[in-house]
Amino acid sequence: MSEPEGARKIHLNIRLPEDQAGGVWANFAAVHHSEHEFTIDFVRLDSASTSEEGEMQGVVVARVGVSPLFVQQLITALQDNWSKYAKKAMPREVYGDDTDD
Repeated sequence: MSEPEGARKIHLNIRLPEDQAGGVWANFAAVHHSEHEFTIDFVRLDSASTSEEGEMQGVVVARVGVSPLFVQQLITALQDNWSKYAKKAMPREVYGDDTDD
C-alpha cells in the first residue's frame, strides 16, 4: 500500500528525563471528563493506613489530561498489550484462549 501523495513519515524521538526514569507506582486511577478532555489521576493507595472507619489514604502521583481521541487510542493500545501479555503470562484456562498453537 502506498502512502498518500504529500504524506510525510514521522519519527518519534522521545526523551525520558533522568529524574523521571524511576517512574512512579500507582495502584488506583480515577478518571474524570468534560466535554473536551479526559483527566486521569494515578493514585498510590496505602492499605496500611486504612482507618477504623474504612478510610484509606492515597496520594496522586501523576495527573494526565488527554483528548477524547487519545483516550480511544490508549484503550486500543492497552487492549492489544494486555492480550499479548496474557497469552504469555497467564494459563490458557485463565486467559480463555481456545485456539491451538
